[in-house]
Amino acid sequence: MCGIVGILDMKGRSVEPSWIDAMNDSIIYRGPDDSGTYVRGSTGLGMRRLSIIDVAGGHQPVYNEDKSVCVVFNGEIYNHLELRRDLEKFGHRFYTNSDSETLVHLYEQYGVDGVAKLRGMFAYALWDERAEQLLLARDRIGIKPLYYTFIDGRLAFASELKALIQLPWLTQQINPAAIERYLAFLYVPGPETIYQDVLELPPAHVLVQKGGRTSIRRYWTLRYHSRTDVHIDEWTERVLYQFRDSVRSHLISEVPLGAFLSGGIDSSAIVAAMALESPKPVVTFSIGHEGKGAFQDERQYARIVAERYQTDHHEFVVSADILGILPTLVACFDQPFADSSAIPNYYITKLTRQHVTVALSGLGGDEIGGGYERYLGMQWAEYFRKLPSVARGLFGEYWAHQLPDSPAGHPGMSRIKRFLSSAANPKAERYAAFIMAHSISERARILTPDFHASAMPESSNEMIEAIFTSPDADSLLHYLLLCDMQLYLPGDLLMLTDRVSMLHSLEVRVPFLDHPLIELMAQIPARHKLTLWSKKALFKRAFRGLLPSSILDRKKLGFSVPMALWLRSDLKSLLCDVLSRNALKAVGYLEYVEIEKLISEHLSGAANHESKLWALINLVLWEQQRQKVSSIALRSKTSG
Repeated sequence: MCGIVGILDMKGRSVEPSWIDAMNDSIIYRGPDDSGTYVRGSTGLGMRRLSIIDVAGGHQPVYNEDKSVCVVFNGEIYNHLELRRDLEKFGHRFYTNSDSETLVHLYEQYGVDGVAKLRGMFAYALWDERAEQLLLARDRIGIKPLYYTFIDGRLAFASELKALIQLPWLTQQINPAAIERYLAFLYVPGPETIYQDVLELPPAHVLVQKGGRTSIRRYWTLRYHSRTDVHIDEWTERVLYQFRDSVRSHLISEVPLGAFLSGGIDSSAIVAAMALESPKPVVTFSIGHEGKGAFQDERQYARIVAERYQTDHHEFVVSADILGILPTLVACFDQPFADSSAIPNYYITKLTRQHVTVALSGLGGDEIGGGYERYLGMQWAEYFRKLPSVARGLFGEYWAHQLPDSPAGHPGMSRIKRFLSSAANPKAERYAAFIMAHSISERARILTPDFHASAMPESSNEMIEAIFTSPDADSLLHYLLLCDMQLYLPGDLLMLTDRVSMLHSLEVRVPFLDHPLIELMAQIPARHKLTLWSKKALFKRAFRGLLPSSILDRKKLGFSVPMALWLRSDLKSLLCDVLSRNALKAVGYLEYVEIEKLISEHLSGAANHESKLWALINLVLWEQQRQKVSSIALRSKTSG
């Protein structure tokens, strides 16, 4: 696991080595074991390395035989040994045992198309000196990040935004559309970023820069086209086989390896599969809550799996004492981010790194297997819409406003209210209401009029509408899965996992997002994955021999924190201070009166606004950090 950076000057100017060094140094935690640079004329590449495979010999950049092609690489290629054997048959000679060297020989043999042969998580930059061609590539799902910018004839790229802002010519001008989308999704969905001049390379895409021309193209497309010629029993066998193959492929490592264990189906199945492959006990890690937030605690279920497979199990308890880590969390994401599960993820990655260098995660199981409550809600809404309009109006509009919130902040009541208020809407509009924190009308009231007018206010909803009208899905559930695979997974969960784990120099691997398993699941009819009463129906069938019914049949809680409760108690002072009139005035584009109303309703228990308020808290804290850094940079330039 690594961090990569680079610059290509398309006007032929020399790249300053100090620019590459500054970018590299800003992400040292992504690779504390080693560093490397290539700076020659108008091209500069850099990397930080966390040594996992070929620890002794895998120094980067890695070259081909005559050093005309070099690569810097972030990630893991799980089929690199098979690719190496094939490439050696064509006469390619390897000088390391690393997976990264596979990339240069794959390029020599197949050109840009070689990326489609990779199985793994990756973001890499490859420079072909003879052809004067730069290739940037990102894995199919977006597990590993990659950002780029074109300014004044220079192409610069990096694993994180903080590396790009080291460059003196980047203005860091705020993108209003990104703020609007952030308030909707709680993250900034790609390819746009919080900065006007910086973009994210989309998952499953390659960027080629040659002769002053830039081309960006997709090399893989996920399509949910169901096959009806296969019996459910055969699907079950195929899924179990492919899942175990995926986990097996993710176990390659020369350093200590473990697994996150929440007690849910996904992480439990991974631990079970690991235990069946490993001659030594699997090292597992769980996190929980005590006190009033104990309803979110799943450690008792994690222990069931740990005991069944005799793992070397470790636990950690999270409290609301998060004020000390908040500035660190805000800074590590580089742009506004408000998934509160970042808090337990921060702690569990910190705990895990004390024992291992690599951890497997169950992330992605919900998105490919149909594991979210909102998927059930979307199906139930289809029946709700068939009720007479008078009945829909009575149940939806009246009760949605009358039902009080749970004093302890349990999410069940807010989910019921959201369902009743939006179930009668068309599919795309309904799903937008289910997954968005602030509605389109709320975003208009929260942002000042001038800022909102420049923020493309319809764009967030249009992103969802575009997915629901694409030809790449064949049923309601499959459109939901496609939407989450394109938006929520890369924009929220994978970004969160990458940043928080890399902050602690921990590599996290996600076997459920192995593309052969994803492609298999996409062929299976929706009715096998989700019924009116059961989520992950196929996974439950497939994993019945691995896990007890106490794990397979229990209600999912999710890897989260009792944020609604915390904002009414331990974090109340933080809420009121960060969203005070003066603090919002300093930001400049947020309306205090509307936000004050949200605070009042939440503190009184009239409504659960935890997601909305946490989004606003993180936005203001991010703005405060940005303004502070800009002020320091300005004073430095002035004094210089």
